[in-house]
Amino acid sequence: MMVNSSECQAAGLDPAEVAKIARGLSRYAKQAQALGVKVFGGGAGGQLRFCDGGTGDLILADLDGDFDGGDGATGHDADGLLRGEYV
Repeated sequence: MMVNSSECQAAGLDPAEVAKIARGLSRYAKQAQALGVKVFGGGAGGQLRFCDGGTGDLILADLDGDFDGGDGATGHDADGLLRGEYV
């Protein structure tokens, strides 16, 4: 888990608050991984999924909140700030 302080400041957010959220999500993602569960983010929201070898992953739970999987690409803009997908 890593918090990008410059990006938090550019967004007007407290890096300590962002770190608290990131630690919690990272902790739960590790717990899910230990059970063989994936935290999935897509256009329809978030889900917990499990691959049982069937035709698709089992949807164990739908999650509240904003989850966007995207393609995961990142890059630095002209100001040196790390941004996702649209750089």
